[in-house]
Amino acid sequence: MTVEFETRFDIPKTLGHRLAEGSLPLSEALRYATLLAESLRQIHESGRVCGAFQPSDVAVTATGVELILTSSEVGVITPYTAPEILQGQPADPRSDIFAFGAILHEMVTGHRAFTGDTPDALAVSLAISVPSASGNAGLDHLIANCTAKDPSVRCQRMQKVILELKLLSIAKGPEAVTRHKTASAAVRVQAEKLETKVVALLESQEQALIGVRQSSGDSINQIHDRLNALEAEVRPAQARSLLAEELCNTVMRNLEQVQQNVQAVDERMAGLKEQYDVMSQGLSVMQEYMGSRLHEFEQALKAQRTALASVIASQEQTDDVVEGVVGAMEQIHNIVFERDEDFQ
Repeated sequence: MTVEFETRFDIPKTLGHRLAEGSLPLSEALRYATLLAESLRQIHESGRVCGAFQPSDVAVTATGVELILTSSEVGVITPYTAPEILQGQPADPRSDIFAFGAILHEMVTGHRAFTGDTPDALAVSLAISVPSASGNAGLDHLIANCTAKDPSVRCQRMQKVILELKLLSIAKGPEAVTRHKTASAAVRVQAEKLETKVVALLESQEQALIGVRQSSGDSINQIHDRLNALEAEVRPAQARSLLAEELCNTVMRNLEQVQQNVQAVDERMAGLKEQYDVMSQGLSVMQEYMGSRLHEFEQALKAQRTALASVIASQEQTDDVVEGVVGAMEQIHNIVFERDEDFQ
């Protein structure tokens, strides 16, 4: 016996699934687009951007649609990627507006605004192609403004897109066309009145401008005369200024010469200092040598004094001995002389 288990997962339906079934009725497409635009407005006002969202990021709910923020894969080209992102520029709210315009076109026509069999072909389509006409002039105008290649030409804020969508929602059906024609006639009347007022205002401003020019001309002439008078007064001061400038130049040259002389003196002083240092070192060596020689001389002098004292002592002893010898010889001589006398 075989038991089969049926597993079902409730996968949320996205706008991508819905678009796979074909285009949406105009009223439903405008309602979805308005809700999606409002979600983008809130995201942008919070300081965030989607970057490169696509229909698979838009959930279809019982009440409409809901934008699901997911982290898009970097570098992946989709039919909703803005041209500036392909050029390496960072995404901003205008990039989301481009993706919104491409999705709006797909909701109304049932086919993508930009196609390509390869990533390169898709990139070329995003860079140069324009969405095909939807059959609704107002809607085509909005899609063209949203999918402009240059971000500076594109719709700048979602508030404007939401306003255009509301106007398109109001302008559906014959009654709306009649209301639109009536409103257009009223607008034309108001525009003509406004144009008349603007023309009158421009004429009055032109007259005021003429008066300002005349008064400005008189003021300019007065200023010119004053400038001439000031120039005449300034000329002597300019001459004195030139003379002072020449004197300053002469002083500067003299200062440069003095500076050069001081530099030469400094160099000579440095040389003399070096010589003085050498002489000081030589004198120190000489003092050390003389000190050592003087010490040796003192030692030798002490030794000589000691030797001299010894010689003097020896001489005194020798004198005593000689004196004793001389005395003894005298005694001997006397004895001999006395004996000679006795013999005689």
